[in-house]
Amino acid sequence: MDDFGTVTEPTEEERHVSRRQLAQQAIALAVQSRWQEAAGFNEQIVAMAPDDAEAYNRLGKAYTELGRIAEAREAYQRALAADAANLIAQRNLERLSRINESEASEIARKAGQKLDPQFFIEETGKTGVTALRDLGEPAVLATLTAGDQVQLEQKDNNLTITTMDGTYVGKVEDQLALRLTRLMKSGNRYQAGIVGVEDSIVRIIMRETYQAPENVGRISFPSRGRQETLPRPYLREGLMRRSAGDEEDEDEVEIDTDLDSDDEEDDDSSDFGFHESALDEA
Repeated sequence: MDDFGTVTEPTEEERHVSRRQLAQQAIALAVQSRWQEAAGFNEQIVAMAPDDAEAYNRLGKAYTELGRIAEAREAYQRALAADAANLIAQRNLERLSRINESEASEIARKAGQKLDPQFFIEETGKTGVTALRDLGEPAVLATLTAGDQVQLEQKDNNLTITTMDGTYVGKVEDQLALRLTRLMKSGNRYQAGIVGVEDSIVRIIMRETYQAPENVGRISFPSRGRQETLPRPYLREGLMRRSAGDEEDEDEVEIDTDLDSDDEEDDDSSDFGFHESALDEA
C-alpha cells in the first residue's frame, strides 16, 4: 500500500518468490505426512498460478493420502491440462481409475496408519528395499500408497507381505526371504512399509528393529557399494530417503555377514532382490 492508501499489485518476481516459498512449505509438510496442511499450501499455489502442473501433482498426492479420491483425480486432470505430457499425472490418473468408493474410504481410514517418515531413512545393514513378486489383486494394490505400514508373515522359508488387516499384497524375493526367515527363527524382528507403487511394481522397505544376541555380527541386508538417496515424497511419488552418510564405511568394519559360511561366502545384494540405488517412483 502506498502513501495515498492504494493497494500496490505485487510484481511478477514477488509472485514467483511467494509461490516458491509456498512450494517449499508444502514439501516440508509432506515429509512429515501432514497432508491436510500440505494440501492447503498447494491450493494457494494453484489459486495464484492455475497452470502450475507440479503444484497440481502435489495437490493430487495430498488428496490421495487423505482419501479424497475424486478431488485427487481432478487435480491430476488439471495437471494434464497444464502439461499434456506430464507422466506423473498420467500414471496417477490411471491408478486412481481403478479405485471405487469403498476403496477410497479404505484409503482415508489408513491415512492415520502411516509410518513415521524417520522409518524410511536408510541405515547400512539394517534396511533393505525390495520389489515384491507374486503380487495381489490390482484393486488391492491401487489402495496402497507410500508410507503405508505392512506386515511380514513368515511361513516355511517364505515371507508374505499383507496389509495391516491381513489382505495379501505379495511376497519377498526368495533369497532375501530365506536369509531373513533364518534370522527371524533365531530371534530377529523386522518391520516393513510401502516405498512406492508404480504400474505392476510394488516396492517396500524392511527394517531390522531387533537383533537377537545370537545374531550379533550377522547383517540382515548385506551391501556391496555405497548407498544412494531415494526420492523425496510426492515430488517423484516416493518417500524421503537419506543415505547413511554418517555411518561407518563398510570397508573399514570387519563383520561376519554370513549366516552359514559354507554356502553364503559370496553374498551379493542383487542376489537377495533388493537394492540401494535411487528408485524412480514416477
